[in-house]
Amino acid sequence: MNNNEIIYSFLRSNGFRLVDKDISMSFGDYYDILTNDSFELRFSSSKSFETVDIRSSQLNENWYDLALVKALLYNEKKLNNITTIEEHGIFLRRELVNIVELFDGKNYLITKKKLEELGNERVKQMFPS
Repeated sequence: MNNNEIIYSFLRSNGFRLVDKDISMSFGDYYDILTNDSFELRFSSSKSFETVDIRSSQLNENWYDLALVKALLYNEKKLNNITTIEEHGIFLRRELVNIVELFDGKNYLITKKKLEELGNERVKQMFPS
């Protein structure tokens, strides 16, 4: 099993379902969107760069890099580190309950505000001037 299959199997066993997918036959670029009642996860690859993004499944708003959710939960200050697909998988398996809580209806607006602040801070760290 590759990393995505391991992560997808874990997510399916926790109530997620695949709702959308696309694959480019030319370049191997792809995306898969899995959802539960709280949030959607988008696994994608473009030009061999894999990412995992998250958004509320209720409001279908902006996608956020899953690394920002990790930074929020772990109170990380260095926000411009690259997170591998393997690290995302470990994080999802370890913190799924807490992620569900962040995206729960009563908590989502606070989570959204904090993720936007972290995103802005990451831009400042990546491009200091």
